[in-house]
Amino acid sequence: MSETQEKQYDPTPRRLEKAREKGNVLRATEPVSVGLLLTAMAVFSVGGASAFQSLQDMAARIFLRSARMSLTPASLQRLVAEIGAQVAGMLAPLFIVLIVAAVGLNMVQSGWNVSFTPIQPQLSRVNPLEGLKQIFSSKGAFGFAKTLLKIGVVGPIAYFAMRPLIPEMVQVYTLPLPALLNQAADWFFALMWRVLMGLVVIAALDYAFERWKYYEDLKMSKKEMEDEQKETEGDPEFEEKRREKAKELAEQPRMDHAVMKSDAVVTNPTHYAIALRYDPDEAPAPRVLLKGVRKRALRIKELAAEFDVPTFENRSLAHALYENVPEEEEIPEELYPAVAAILAEVYEQRGDV
Repeated sequence: MSETQEKQYDPTPRRLEKAREKGNVLRATEPVSVGLLLTAMAVFSVGGASAFQSLQDMAARIFLRSARMSLTPASLQRLVAEIGAQVAGMLAPLFIVLIVAAVGLNMVQSGWNVSFTPIQPQLSRVNPLEGLKQIFSSKGAFGFAKTLLKIGVVGPIAYFAMRPLIPEMVQVYTLPLPALLNQAADWFFALMWRVLMGLVVIAALDYAFERWKYYEDLKMSKKEMEDEQKETEGDPEFEEKRREKAKELAEQPRMDHAVMKSDAVVTNPTHYAIALRYDPDEAPAPRVLLKGVRKRALRIKELAAEFDVPTFENRSLAHALYENVPEEEEIPEELYPAVAAILAEVYEQRGDV
């Protein structure tokens, strides 16, 4: 059995992450192309009329000025620079919108990913045999079918959209220039919107195929799955994260129960959190049921808010409790006054005194 046939397992998150690191991400070209065409059409629909009017005004100014201007290399250079600056100013918003749209459409497909691997020199790219394999692969066959589909979709749409307009088209020479240009623009936009609707269907098919092909190419064999598992289990960072997660899951019920039973939580206020309980039937002195630092402290405070356990900020007391009193142990005598003051306030809030 070949290696390709053996690859029957869906790619793991680690496999996908490695592919992204090499620049191998899901990328369908048709959705991006159609999205850019739609964006350009929308921009032209909104600002095309004003841009055309600006061009008319610029042309009128240039022709009026040319009658009074002596043509020299210096004056011609200034004229070309002026025309270039005005045309660039009119086209700049379109280019900016298209650049933003291109980046956004690619990020929607594959997210933000920066990799220099794809631009590194590779001999396989200039190998004729590799090129032939690409042409006769399933991706090459789909690309050829996609081209035929475009012709089959765009051609009839253009034909049936323009056919009713032929009698009007043969009469356009009778229209004045402004009316002719407006009529041509109306025909152009009507045709392009219809064509784009057909291209949207092709873009959806292209995205579906590219997504299927991407995950199909990244499928793994049984040996690759085993190798990755061994590699992952040998990763100290992964092991540490796994142990921390397991510990967190194991401690979660105990944390919830301990905070729920507490009379008060003392904080410092961000780094430490200590849950205290005093019940004379259980112990002669207040006890530390639970304590934590950083993430664990934040979780204790979240549980205290959830269970309506009073929280008190006392930096020195929180530090002393955390450093000197283990969990489930009674507090030392030197901390009695500070803890007693907190408990007295808790009892007063409850109305127990």
